[in-house]
Amino acid sequence: MYCKSVRINKLLAFACAASFNKKLLKGDGLNRVNRSLSGLFYVLISSFFLTACSGLSDGVVQSIENIPDQLVRHNDFIVAKKTEFDQLGSHQEWLFFKPYLEKEGWEENFAKSKEFLAAADTLYQSKIIPIMDRDDPNEDTAARIQLRLFEIELEKSRQAALYPEQRIAFLINVRDTASVIHEKAQREFDQLIALAKKLTKRANNVSSDYAHKKDDVTEKLNVLNSLLEKASASSKQINYQFSKLSADIDYASFGDEAVALSKTLADTTDYQNKINEKFDELYKSYTKILADQRIEYFVVIGRASWCEGEYCGDGTTGYYPAVMIDEKLFEYFDSLQTDTIANLSSSWGRQNFKLNVPKAVWDALRIDKKWNWPRGDDYAEYWIEKIYTNTFHRYVEVVNEQMTEGEWIAVKEDDFWSQFDNLGMAILTKPYGYYEEDALKDAQPVGMATIAKPLMTNGLATGSNQYGEWRNENGRSFWHYYGMYSFFNALTGRPRYYYDDYNSYRSHRRGSPYYGRANEYGTWGSSTYDNGRYRDSDFARRNPADIQAARSGKSQRSSRAQSSIRGAGESSRSRGPAGGGK
Repeated sequence: MYCKSVRINKLLAFACAASFNKKLLKGDGLNRVNRSLSGLFYVLISSFFLTACSGLSDGVVQSIENIPDQLVRHNDFIVAKKTEFDQLGSHQEWLFFKPYLEKEGWEENFAKSKEFLAAADTLYQSKIIPIMDRDDPNEDTAARIQLRLFEIELEKSRQAALYPEQRIAFLINVRDTASVIHEKAQREFDQLIALAKKLTKRANNVSSDYAHKKDDVTEKLNVLNSLLEKASASSKQINYQFSKLSADIDYASFGDEAVALSKTLADTTDYQNKINEKFDELYKSYTKILADQRIEYFVVIGRASWCEGEYCGDGTTGYYPAVMIDEKLFEYFDSLQTDTIANLSSSWGRQNFKLNVPKAVWDALRIDKKWNWPRGDDYAEYWIEKIYTNTFHRYVEVVNEQMTEGEWIAVKEDDFWSQFDNLGMAILTKPYGYYEEDALKDAQPVGMATIAKPLMTNGLATGSNQYGEWRNENGRSFWHYYGMYSFFNALTGRPRYYYDDYNSYRSHRRGSPYYGRANEYGTWGSSTYDNGRYRDSDFARRNPADIQAARSGKSQRSSRAQSSIRGAGESSRSRGPAGGGK
C-alpha cells in the first residue's frame, strides 16, 4: 500500500525528537526512558502501518499524482497542433481543403479543445484533490469514477485538437476513392431495402397471426420507415454529388452522407435483429406450475461444559449437529424466552440433569447430553444456538407443446412463502402471442390464461386459438384443449373449465392471485386434491390434516399466512451459557 510521504516525515521527526531527548537523561532514568521510548516507537510504527497505509489504493494515488504532468503535456499537445494548423498554408493540398476549412470553421476546434482541458482541470481541483486529501479507503471507487471522468474530458480535448488533420485526411481519401465509395453506398442501400422488405413481410405475418398485437407491430414498422427515410435521403445526396464528380462536387457532403448511410445500415441491421427476437417471443408459450413444496425445520443446540477444580481451565463450548424437527417444535423454539433449555451439575459425586423445557421437547431433539463429553467436566448448560429452515419447490414446466417434470430445487424462504398458497397453480404463464414482459406472474389455475376470449352466439361461447376451442354441451359452454395441449387438463384439479369459470377469471382484479369462483384452487382449494398429482404430493403427505380440511372446504387460507414461522428465516438465539460456566 502506498503511504503518504508527509506521514512518513512526521513519524521520523517524532522518532528523532525522542532520540534527542534521551541523550539529555542519565543513569536509571535514562534506562527507564529508553524502555518507555522503545515501546512508544513500536506503537508509532505499528500505528503508521495501520493508518498511514490504509488510505486510497496504490493505483488510484499514482494516477492522481500523474494528473499535473498530464495537464501540462496535454496543453503542450494543443499548442503544437495549433502551430501545425497555422502552417497549413504550405500544405501541398492547401487549395483543395481550404474552402472546407473556412466553411466548417476548423480553427474553432482548438478553442473547444481548451474548454475540455479546462473542464478536466476543474474536475481535478474540485473533486479529485479533496478525495486525495481525505485519503479514505472507502472512497477508492469514487476516486476511480472521477479519474475516469477526467480521462473522458482529456480525450474529448485531444479529439478536438486532432480534428483538422483528421478531416483533411478524410476529405483527401473521399476525393481519391469517390467511385469506390459510391459503389459501396449503392450496395449498402440495396441491402437496407432488402432488410426492410424482409422485416416488413414478417411484421405483416405477425399482425395476421396475432391481431391484438397489430398496433404494436405498426409502431415497430414506423421506426423502420424512419430509418428507411434517413437512408434514402443519404443515398439521394450521395448520388447527386457523385453526378457532379467532374464539376463542383462537395466532397464533405458526399463523404459524410456515405458514412451516415453505413451507420443507418448498421442501425437497421441491429433493429431487425432486435425486432425479430421480439417477434420470436410471440411464437413461444410457457407455463410454470408449482407441483410440490417442502419445508424442513432445523435446530442447533449449543453446550458449554466445565469443572470447578483449580486446574480445570476455561471449559469447553461446542454445538451439536443440526437436528431436523417438526413445525410445531420449531414454533416452540422460535418463541422460547429462557436462556438455557437444560443444566447439568454435580454434587457429592452425583450428577443432576435439570430440564428447563418439557421432557417431550427434549426427547424430540434426540441428542445425547454427554455426546463428545470432555474428560473431567461435570457441569454443563444447553441452549438453542440457532433455528433455521430449508425450503424446496418442484415445478412442472410446459414449453410450447412439451411438458417437463422438474426435480426438487432449493428456493429462498421469502420465495417459498410468497408461493405457499399456490400448490397446483400456474405461477408463471406466457401464452402465444405475448412478449416476455407480458408474462403473467400472478398465480392462477393452470391453463386459464391460454383460453381464447369467446364470442357469444345465441348465449353460447364460440371461438378458438392455438390451444383449443369453445364447445357446447347440454346448453353449457366449456373450453376444449386440442390433443397436443390436453395435458393442461391433467395439471388442474378439475377436468374442464366452463364459461362461468373463465368469465369469473376475466373479471377478477389484475395483479392478484385468482383461486377460482369458490376458492377451489391452490394449496387450500377444495378441488386441488381431486388430482392424484397433488393428493400424493410430498406436501400432502406431510400435512394430512390441512389437506383433509382443504378437501372438505373447511380450510382458512389466511390462517397459515399469519403463522409465526412464515418469514422467520434463520434465527440465532444468541443465548449461550447463562454465566454459570468458566
